[in-house]
Amino acid sequence: MNIQELKKELGLTNSEIAEFFDLTPMGYANSSAKKRYETALCRFYAFCKKAAGREKENKTFTGDE
Repeated sequence: MNIQELKKELGLTNSEIAEFFDLTPMGYANSSAKKRYETALCRFYAFCKKAAGREKENKTFTGDE
């Protein structure tokens, strides 16, 4: 998943992403670390989705609701 797909899926704006990293929107837009921020955010989201899938799978197998 890339940042454009993530933004579309979650309805995120650049301003909201900037807030995650305690930056102003312009600070985020002009940051030399912008690509690293975006990569980290995409990886974290993928990790969370994978973990949620495992949790759901575990509940299915054990019958927990």
